[in-house]
Amino acid sequence: MAQLKFLRPLVKVLVNRSGIGKASVWHAVIVTFMHYFSWGLLTVPFIEKLSGSFGNRVLLVDGLVYGVRGILGFVTTPVMGAISDFHGRKVVMLLAVATTYAPIPFMMLKSWWFFAILTVSSICGSTYSSSLAYVADTTTVENRSKGYGIVAASFGAGIAFSPSLGNYLMKSYGSASVILIAAITGLINIMFIIFAVPESLVLKEKNNMLDEESDNKMEDINPKERKEILNREEKLNNHVSANKSNHGTSQNLVTNKELGQQFNKEENLQNDLTEKEKIDNGSLNSSDLWEVLRKSRKDKNLLVIYLITFLSIWPFAGVDSTAPVYLKTNMGFEYEEVSMMLGLLSVLAITSNLLLGYIINIVGAKWSIRLGLLLLLLQLFFFGFGTHHWMYWLSSILAALATIIPAANNAVASIYASPDNRGAVLGIISGIECLSEGVGPAFFGVLFFIFQDDSKNKVNSPISMPFVISAIGVFVAIVLTGFIKKETVEKAPLIYKIIDDASEDEVEPLAKTTFKYEKNNGYVKLEIDDNYDSDCKEHSFK
Repeated sequence: MAQLKFLRPLVKVLVNRSGIGKASVWHAVIVTFMHYFSWGLLTVPFIEKLSGSFGNRVLLVDGLVYGVRGILGFVTTPVMGAISDFHGRKVVMLLAVATTYAPIPFMMLKSWWFFAILTVSSICGSTYSSSLAYVADTTTVENRSKGYGIVAASFGAGIAFSPSLGNYLMKSYGSASVILIAAITGLINIMFIIFAVPESLVLKEKNNMLDEESDNKMEDINPKERKEILNREEKLNNHVSANKSNHGTSQNLVTNKELGQQFNKEENLQNDLTEKEKIDNGSLNSSDLWEVLRKSRKDKNLLVIYLITFLSIWPFAGVDSTAPVYLKTNMGFEYEEVSMMLGLLSVLAITSNLLLGYIINIVGAKWSIRLGLLLLLLQLFFFGFGTHHWMYWLSSILAALATIIPAANNAVASIYASPDNRGAVLGIISGIECLSEGVGPAFFGVLFFIFQDDSKNKVNSPISMPFVISAIGVFVAIVLTGFIKKETVEKAPLIYKIIDDASEDEVEPLAKTTFKYEKNNGYVKLEIDDNYDSDCKEHSFK
């Protein structure tokens, strides 16, 4: 992985600021709410600017802009997730929020600069991804799905009433006032992250001490060069001492040996104290993104989650990014009706995501994902074949309830990931979501452009093809949920410390395992295979 020394000053500044209180879910909730509230205000001004700039090709350009943005996020978000494992969640959250806010001031210009900067605004990952990693650090395994649901609800709350508010402000005071308020809100959010959000990942003080020593003493001479210099000096001393007495020779050798031991001790201490320096020196780390990807191939459940994420999010993203423009330009909806529909969708999304933890406890993680996929499938059919406005209102209700899919996927994946790799795994999933958020809008935009009616006297009618193809992908995702092992999702097969008073949900896993079980006369035989020494290779219990 590339060296990231340019982040050190920012890391030092942010880590030294303790923030307000202890790191909690609510810090991530505030950041997420403020972020999506700002962009929710710009929903109607964005549609107006897009329609005024590109006319008949509005759906195509809308899809391509968000498509390129999503694909760029697919590349950068997993990398930023891995970086957050070493430099902390706060610095990555700040970079993600700042870069995604960058296009807002350019919206006032009557040029293509806004769309160009919006296209590359995901270069530092997504705010939602950094918020999920923050929540994973501040919650226990059994409460993590509830934490994800709360963050997802804050996303819905952010866009619940902001589109209607933005539409009202635009009619009353013009679009410039809406853009100004959104920019000020974004600045407040950035200040909140810097001064109020504490670091959730425990960055050891020895890492900061080692960074300072590295900046002051090792900037010009790295450890490899130091070792080479020491070896040359040792060889030179051995050569010179060959002409001296045996006593002198042994004395020099002892001195050189002590020097070598001292350096080795320093080098071992350096390796033990920091994982960050290993990255700076280009060595492979256990949380390295590509190492995590390699290990993920061996976990079939994670692979299934990755596929389900892609197959479910790209239709969702396609509808989400193009629906307001599609309803306004193709189905005859007014701005007020679009804003009210988005508000209803957001309120229902808040409710469903707040109840996500209880849903998982009642029906299990697999059926939570499956339920969301079924609702999404119904929504796509209503959007594809609906001819009346009430059908689209009903489809928005189904879409709101289906928003539990991303949070449920993240909750399951975070259980499989080890604490050291959790940021990278969630970054991979968020990267897949970003890819889906790129593929979906681009796919929908191109198909809308191909199948739309370009005649001057066109009649308002649905364009079914994008929704039908998306529904096929969602159906495949429903089938794939059958490949998630029930035992590993609802009762994860993990290695635990043996504690008499601790239940299975109250202890952290020490390692991933492979297991087999058999039922004989009411008894269950459990075989655990791992790389750790254990006194309990087999357990029999009622």
